[in-house]
Amino acid sequence: MTSILDAHSLAIRAHAGQIDKSGQPYIRHLERVANAAVARAGRARSIDHIDLDPMTVMQAALLHDILEDTATTVGDLKAAGFGDEVLAMVRLLTKPKEKDAYSEMIDRIIASNNLGAILIKMSDNEDNLSPDRTLPDGEASATRYRTAFGRLRDAAGALGYTGR
Repeated sequence: MTSILDAHSLAIRAHAGQIDKSGQPYIRHLERVANAAVARAGRARSIDHIDLDPMTVMQAALLHDILEDTATTVGDLKAAGFGDEVLAMVRLLTKPKEKDAYSEMIDRIIASNNLGAILIKMSDNEDNLSPDRTLPDGEASATRYRTAFGRLRDAAGALGYTGR
């Protein structure tokens, strides 16, 4: 069984040398997303009918860009011992090579009804909207992220999640 430390260590190694939109080491983005997602998952856990493990969500959040932005494969993650729930979330959060429109990726995440992936993507969009980060195409990206965040929040609500 893998741990958060395993996910964090792998993310550090895989994203070594990468910087985020604000010029900081990329791992900082992953850590912020993971912390926000695990806080959301913790709130979800207090809702009787929602069975969501915050530690699994945190692992997936730390790894949410690994397939897209590094040479790491699903096979590598399996070999490292990451479970099916983590792998399912990471796959959902990975932009396909065909470069689907962003809204189509959000459609796919919402259609999955995978609350963990939805909460991670909400956290990712929230971090991407942070004033400390410079968006590549300015207001167009901000609008895309705000719109997606609202759709994801509504989808989480439809699954019984009542937090932000």
